[in-house]
Amino acid sequence: MNNQTFIVLLLALVLAIYVVMAVVAYIRMRGTRVIVCPENQESAAVNVDASHAAMTAVWDAEDIRLRSCSRWPEREDCDQACTGQIAVAPQETRAFEMLRKWYADKKCAICRRTIPPLHAVGPKPGMLNLASPSHETISWEEIPAEHLPVVFATHLPVCPQCQVAEAFRREFPDLIVDRNSRNAGNVH
Repeated sequence: MNNQTFIVLLLALVLAIYVVMAVVAYIRMRGTRVIVCPENQESAAVNVDASHAAMTAVWDAEDIRLRSCSRWPEREDCDQACTGQIAVAPQETRAFEMLRKWYADKKCAICRRTIPPLHAVGPKPGMLNLASPSHETISWEEIPAEHLPVVFATHLPVCPQCQVAEAFRREFPDLIVDRNSRNAGNVH
């Protein structure tokens, strides 16, 4: 192997390392996150500029800046002090990770079966609203991320199967024949 080939291979290796670093930083910084706004001490949903974080990670530590925030456009000129929370706990601030931990090892409030681990695809579990007189269920996808901490305290978990059934029941009540004795009287 001559010197030119060695230098080309070395440069290709260095370039590949930088590309991998950028891709890892991009993947780690994408997605909705829930932080506590330093200004009002309330939860807010933010999205990091993952492309910028990926590019800066190649040369130095990731420079985290926001692409969006649930408090914008009113407070768009904030100093983005909340990015420190993301830098310290990049996984724990992800909305999906918060949901994953909340549902872990819990039983469905309706059927009492253990709720399976969350996945990005497929049927999503729901939440049973205890404050509602009808005990209505909602999908966690319907909840704004900044409201998740409050919802965790006021709702019970519902498995994906019961969430689908309850959503169908709510959307198409005229197609439902409820043979469950607790809802249809004590008819056997």
